[in-house]
Amino acid sequence: MLAPSIAVVVSAFVWGTLWIPLRQLGEAGLGGPLPTALGFMLPLLVLLPFGLARWRSLVARKWDLAQSGALLGLCVALYSEGLVRSNVAHVILLFYLTPVWSTLLARVFLGTPITRTRLVTVGLGLGGLLVVFGNGSGMPLPTETGEWMGLLSGFLWGLSMVTLRREAQLVSQFDEFFALFAFLGPVFVLLALVPGAPPWSVPTLASLVECAGWLAALGFFWMPAAIGLTMYGGSRLDPGRVAVLLALEVVIGLVSAAMLAHEPFGTREMVGAALIVAAAASEFFAPSPDALVSDAKD
Repeated sequence: MLAPSIAVVVSAFVWGTLWIPLRQLGEAGLGGPLPTALGFMLPLLVLLPFGLARWRSLVARKWDLAQSGALLGLCVALYSEGLVRSNVAHVILLFYLTPVWSTLLARVFLGTPITRTRLVTVGLGLGGLLVVFGNGSGMPLPTETGEWMGLLSGFLWGLSMVTLRREAQLVSQFDEFFALFAFLGPVFVLLALVPGAPPWSVPTLASLVECAGWLAALGFFWMPAAIGLTMYGGSRLDPGRVAVLLALEVVIGLVSAAMLAHEPFGTREMVGAALIVAAAASEFFAPSPDALVSDAKD
């Protein structure tokens, strides 16, 4: 399971800097979510010929693909819209309640036992979250729409990782990849209707040309790399392991936002990030979930 684990770790670096092209497009004054949605849909230009060649497979599994595509699309769209609307660190940290959701969902749907090691892992991750986000009053609660989007995205991500694991033998990874990008752009536009978004306007051709580099970077690098690597690892690893490995995104997001967007990064953030990295490291000592399920059945 080394290659899938490495893929997820690399994807964490890509996810942790996703806010950069999103903020660049938002700050360019292009007029609402339409240009960003266009960036999300650019991968379809590459995928469409292959999708047409596989139309029988897509039609045969249309309901499974629609379910997984809509779920992943909603998750990524919520996360992206949250990054645009709110503090990068807050959205990322609220998203990383994911280990709680994914561990519980894996127990319910996959029968994966919750071991002591996994409890320690989840405890470290939540401890890091509370150190960075908390103020001594207990569990951090969202105060802005964008933060609620980050929290809901984390729950949906845990659910989507369970879905990927269950459907790995039924649906090809390309088909799921194709379905996700078919849903992502339209779902992102719909989420922009939630109150609190910037006003809409139709972007001019000149403004699109000016930001063509960021659109291409979002559509042809950030999104394919982040989603492709995560789906590759997510379909081969148990959801709890995926969630904890992806926690490295917290460190990348906090550091990059502090350096480039001048968001706070002090002692509290350093201690919290260290706890989350420890959570990721402790996951490597967890026993194989497949072996645990086998032992439970015996």
